[in-house]
Amino acid sequence: MYRVENPSVLPWYEKVTEDYPKARYYCDSIEEVQIEMRDGIKLNTRIFRPNRKEPFNVLFTRNPYPANEKAYEALYLPFVEQGYCLIIQDCRGTGKSEGKWEPFTHERDDGIDALTWIQNQEWIKTVGTFGRSYSAFTQWIVGDLLPSKVKTMILEVFGIDRYNQVYSNGMFREDIYTSWAFANSGVKSNLSTANQYQIALKHSPANSRDLKILNQSLPFYQDYLCETNPNSDYWKNSIWETLIEIPEKINVPVLVTDGWADHHLQGSLDGFRRLRPEIRKQSRIIVTPTDHIGNLTGSLNYPNSERFGFMNMRANLDWFNHMVKGNKDIFDSSFYLMRKGLWLDPEMRNITSYKLNFSSIDSLSERNGKPGQTHFISDPTIPNTWPGGNELLAWITPGFTNQPHGFTNALPYSKTNQSIRFESDNFKKNEVFIGETTIGLMVASSATDTAFAVRLCEHTAEGYYINIKDGISSLSGRNNNYEQAYKPGTRVKLTINLGDIAWEIKEGSSLVVLVASGNFPMYAIHSNHAGQWSHQTLRKTIAQQTVFVGKGGSFLNLPLVVKQ
Repeated sequence: MYRVENPSVLPWYEKVTEDYPKARYYCDSIEEVQIEMRDGIKLNTRIFRPNRKEPFNVLFTRNPYPANEKAYEALYLPFVEQGYCLIIQDCRGTGKSEGKWEPFTHERDDGIDALTWIQNQEWIKTVGTFGRSYSAFTQWIVGDLLPSKVKTMILEVFGIDRYNQVYSNGMFREDIYTSWAFANSGVKSNLSTANQYQIALKHSPANSRDLKILNQSLPFYQDYLCETNPNSDYWKNSIWETLIEIPEKINVPVLVTDGWADHHLQGSLDGFRRLRPEIRKQSRIIVTPTDHIGNLTGSLNYPNSERFGFMNMRANLDWFNHMVKGNKDIFDSSFYLMRKGLWLDPEMRNITSYKLNFSSIDSLSERNGKPGQTHFISDPTIPNTWPGGNELLAWITPGFTNQPHGFTNALPYSKTNQSIRFESDNFKKNEVFIGETTIGLMVASSATDTAFAVRLCEHTAEGYYINIKDGISSLSGRNNNYEQAYKPGTRVKLTINLGDIAWEIKEGSSLVVLVASGNFPMYAIHSNHAGQWSHQTLRKTIAQQTVFVGKGGSFLNLPLVVKQ
């Protein structure tokens, strides 16, 4: 009988099983098989069988992270104890699988070949696929070609719009993709991956980092750094275009989960919303108050946060029992309401647009003031940093960073000549906001190109600042377009979509919008020069930045829930 006994992951197993019904089975055999792909490469595949008669209902995932093998067993062995057969496959070039590790490149073909093998096994009755992060990508990318035995997929913390995941209005998401690149390069080095990341952040031009640090190029990282045009072959004639088109071709109900503090959140929401109506109606989405690995962040209180179990594992089991075994009872889609601790229906209809104008040089108001402007500077050699935020990932690997992530409960932000702030009046009662949030920023700059970053916060009655959402745009990438020319001094509008929120602003709190020219290392530092950002060496080039306020100026749009 196989049991999880590894001390490092045993607490995960115990947390999962405390949410599950009492185990009726145990894992009585583990078999390793080598499944051959279409090009002859063999992928190592482990089969965990329960002590019950065939045929089995199978739960299948593909894993690229050998270091997570024991964690996977801790999380998913309880499925076997509930009577499912568990199959875990090492992705190409990882673990005991043959081939070369080339992130994302082979997962469509390999995934289809693996599922075809499963389809042809007489001892397999039905299949549900599952997995988090990269293991969710391995599902999304085959979702349009699932064989008949596959009844559902559980897709956790991975979005389908890769370009907008890598670039936000022209600005590279530095922390996420530089930390992931060096943590997953597969290149042996005398430097720890943490040191590699820290050196990379300080080195420019960015496109020479891998050669400097690893003495070789990382093709996938170079693609991220240099493929800034969303209409290039890299984005339009590749798996990334396939990925974004797949949700509308999926023919089985799915469960999508993500967290308000996860960098994949908006891409997961987009994937769910792109499902065809008849499939979406049968599917479910859950958004928890957690980060990429299911943790709560900062020092906020999160009552009722584990409604769906540790890392959503109770929801996983309930969903498989519903879709694979035919159990009729199933949960509804749910969003966690931040700062309140309630779970809400994400399809609420009683929502109206709530507009706050940048009414003067320091205030947000439903009213508007006289036209005006306020100023700050941008110096690339002294980048602005705000604590926390959901567009961060380096924290996931020990030693990479000591920066907080997710939702922080910070003291007042330091005043500098490189940032400005706008604040509303205190709210006279609690107000709930659910849905898409945008900032319309009217700006000008002395530079040929530059960036404007924003942060939305709740300023509590106790004097703390809680970050809600972040956004950014370069002038050349404004409004999610590519390489637009900018004439210094020209007034332009930046529409910065902050994405979805579900947040209750407390009575006595106010809303604060911070504006600066960057938020490093969440986003790359802008040089204040036009041209390919990753080819530029950063130097002291001061830009004079202007934000227009009052009538015809900047504004914040929020989705206000109208109480009935």
